Amino acid sequence: MNSLLEQYLSLVRDFLPDKKSKHSIGLDIGSHSCKAVELTAHANTFELINWEIESYRDGGQVEAVKRILGKLNLEQKNVFTALSGQGTLIRFISMPRMSLEDLRSSFALEADKYFPFPKDQIYIDCFILDPKGKDSKMSVLIAAAKKEIVDQRLQLLTSVGIQTPFIGLTSLAVVNAFNALNPTANSSVSEASVLLDLGDTTSSLIILKESVPRFTRYIASGGRELNKRIANVLGISPQEAEQIKNYPQGQLESILGACESALMSLVSEIRLSFDYYVTENNAQIAKLYLTGGASLLEGIERFFSAQLEIPVERWNPQATFQLAPNVSAEDVKKNISKLTVAVGLALQRND
Repeated sequence: MNSLLEQYLSLVRDFLPDKKSKHSIGLDIGSHSCKAVELTAHANTFELINWEIESYRDGGQVEAVKRILGKLNLEQKNVFTALSGQGTLIRFISMPRMSLEDLRSSFALEADKYFPFPKDQIYIDCFILDPKGKDSKMSVLIAAAKKEIVDQRLQLLTSVGIQTPFIGLTSLAVVNAFNALNPTANSSVSEASVLLDLGDTTSSLIILKESVPRFTRYIASGGRELNKRIANVLGISPQEAEQIKNYPQGQLESILGACESALMSLVSEIRLSFDYYVTENNAQIAKLYLTGGASLLEGIERFFSAQLEIPVERWNPQATFQLAPNVSAEDVKKNISKLTVAVGLALQRND
């Protein structure tokens, strides 16, 4: 990692050290598995060169990362990664309009106002959400990550021979993927769209208006809880529950019944976020897009749509990619929901 990033973690701004390279790799090191996506940019599209998913069942996190790297060609490519969950925070604030350089200088002195961590224990960054606005006030996204978890991630990457030019936040990687591959999906000035990335133990909820994130939060619920409920009801192992959750084979009613209480708890958290956003911003929620591994539960879109009374769909970015000759379209279709964060990180080089 270069000396600039050793001093200062870039969470939301572009940091593109190799502008000649059109190749990049997004590396999503999650709580259950490691995912990687390798992309190359063409004039009007992106080509998916390779993707890999490795679980931690066989040797843990470091070994999974090593297995993935062994299957990828890292020569002359940028590797981008991200953090999430406890120890990371995003805030949205209003400040007097100024340049980004002045904002970073002034914010460095005021960080204690916005984060529950001592300033000397975190890396921070900020981003102007409406840089072309004419009002005297501007909307600002500010992000922080505890130095402890950043250092742990850097140690992991160094141990496997990676020097990354960028460490981001997973929720912002999801936004990056969605906006890059759906440029007109949430351009309405009066309505907001929602991205719900359903992970293994934590889910990210992001509300977008005019393609700009306006609200984010982590919800401590995900696919692992659904697997536990299914395993208990059907008398099978959590590993078997993971498989049957995605491919119910005639047991869909039993699976949804087993998951109902966990899904209703998630719905309650989503409603709280919706109510807060609508009240604070006087804007309605138009649609919910699902992604992440747990979104592969069959029937989950209908369940959320009925409970939240808005259109819900599982987001599939596959149609926007070209696929390299060695990449199976069928395999990508089965796994693309698990790869959203990695896709967003790989696109960081090209956004």
